[in-house]
Amino acid sequence: MRRTLLSSAALAFALTAAAPAYAEPAPPAPVKAAWKQDRVIDNPKITESSGLYASPLHPGVVWTHNDGGGPATLYAIGPDGSTQATVTIEGAPAVDTEAMGGFVDQRGNALIYLADTGDNDKSRQAGVTLFVFTEPKVLADTTVTAERYPIVYPDGPQDSEAVLINPTNGNLYFVSKTPTGGAVYGAPASLVPGVANRLEKLVAVPHVISDGLIGYDGRMYLRGLNKIRIFTDVTGHVVQTLDAPKQPQGESMALSADGKTLLVGSEGEKSAVFAWTLPKDLATGPVRKPGPQPDPNAIQQIGRTQQPSRLPQYMLGGVAGLALLIGLGAVVRRLRR
Repeated sequence: MRRTLLSSAALAFALTAAAPAYAEPAPPAPVKAAWKQDRVIDNPKITESSGLYASPLHPGVVWTHNDGGGPATLYAIGPDGSTQATVTIEGAPAVDTEAMGGFVDQRGNALIYLADTGDNDKSRQAGVTLFVFTEPKVLADTTVTAERYPIVYPDGPQDSEAVLINPTNGNLYFVSKTPTGGAVYGAPASLVPGVANRLEKLVAVPHVISDGLIGYDGRMYLRGLNKIRIFTDVTGHVVQTLDAPKQPQGESMALSADGKTLLVGSEGEKSAVFAWTLPKDLATGPVRKPGPQPDPNAIQQIGRTQQPSRLPQYMLGGVAGLALLIGLGAVVRRLRR
C-alpha cells in the first residue's frame, strides 16, 4: 500500500542559502554523566550495532540493526540482552543502514524508521532510502512490508549516520558526517514513496556526528565518539555537553520510552548498552503513547448527549399556547352573540 508520510506541522525554513554554523560563544563544561551498563547484546549476528530505538509498545525492549548492506534486518533486544524478535524488511536489500528511530503518530500508530543513508564514498547519486513500517505488536521473527522513501540532498551525495524525528509533530531531519563536521538537513513536510524527496540544508555542525535524536521537549542531542551535545533545538546552540561512556566504537543513541533515560550503544561483538538517568530539567514524558487516541470531537459529542433535550418542553409549551388561543377565540365568539 502506497502511503504518504506526513508530519503534523509543515517545516518553516527561515534560512539563507548558505547554512550558518551553530553559535557557541561559550561552550559549557562537559557534565560527568553517571553511566551504568544497561544490557549486553548477546547475539552473534549483531557485530556492528549502529542504531538504537526504545520501543514504545514493548516495555524494556530496544531495537537495533547492523551497519552495512544486505537484507534490511532489525532486532528486538530485551532487558537481559537476549534477542526477542528478528524483523526483516521485504524487498530489495539495503546498501548501508546506519541509523534508526521511531514516531507515534496522532492516531496512535507506532512507526519505526530505518535509514539506509551510509555513503562513505559519496557515490549514491540517485539518493538514499528511508524505510518506514509499523512496529509489530507481537514480538516474533517475521518479515514486514515497509514504505520506501527516496531521499536526495540539495548539495550532492552525503554520508549520514543520524536520522532525527521530532516526537511532537513528526518532522524529519538527517545529519551528514564528514571528518571535519557535517550539517543538519530538513525533510519536506510530507514524504512520497517512489519519488525523490529533496532535503533542505539548515545549518552546519562543526562536529563529527554518529547519531542523534530530538527529545520530547524539542531539544536536539547529537553524539560524537567521545561527546554528546545537547542543543536548544535543531537550529539552536549548545546548552549542555556530556562525556560519552568509553566504548569500542560509540555509534548509537536513544531515549527510553518514558523520556527519563538516555541510552547509548556501540559496534562490536556482545556490545554493551549504557544508560544515564537524565536530570529533571532534561527528563520529559512521551508526547503520546501507542494505541487509539481520543477523538477530539468525542468530548463535544458526550457533552451534547448529557445535556437534556428541550424539545419536549418546547412541544408542551406550544400545545399549551394553542389551547389558550382556542379558549380565547371561544370567549370572543360568545361575547359577539
